Amino acid sequence: MLIWVKPEGRKQLLPVFHKLSLVNLFNISEECDLTWTMFILQGAPALKKLRIMVRDHLCEMIKGKRRYLFDFSEEKEKGLEWEPCAPDDFKHHNLAELRFYGFQAGDKFVRYVRNVMEAAVNLEAVYLHKDPGCEKCEPRLRNDWTSTETTLIGDKINMGSWSNVGIHFLRRRQEY
Repeated sequence: MLIWVKPEGRKQLLPVFHKLSLVNLFNISEECDLTWTMFILQGAPALKKLRIMVRDHLCEMIKGKRRYLFDFSEEKEKGLEWEPCAPDDFKHHNLAELRFYGFQAGDKFVRYVRNVMEAAVNLEAVYLHKDPGCEKCEPRLRNDWTSTETTLIGDKINMGSWSNVGIHFLRRRQEY
């Protein structure tokens, strides 16, 4: 099921999201700040798996004047008005797995994974995938993770952390 959700507070989301165990967030623009997705953790205490795909899907992107025909385009341009909880104020106790498709070594992606790791106290594994591309448009061909990439990214994510979360760098062909 595909839904458009405006980030809300825990009180508004809990009655709707309280039984969710799996959430898939697909085709989030590479330009977006991902901190807004933390509201799902706050509103879904039973969540066990969170999957996020970040990519600018070239064959389905709406460009130019056509973009403004859709209601959500104004919201994206304006930005979301959502205030996150301080990291010490919120802990999620059921999230066991984070899968991140389209992961890049940039600070906002690393910071996001760290934020999830700090909030999800029982997180067991983080799976990082490069840009998955698509069958319709030509995928951005990238090689599998190099050992240098995995070491540097792993160190950046774990910097100053005592976490035992397993961070896995999956090859292009490894899917859900």
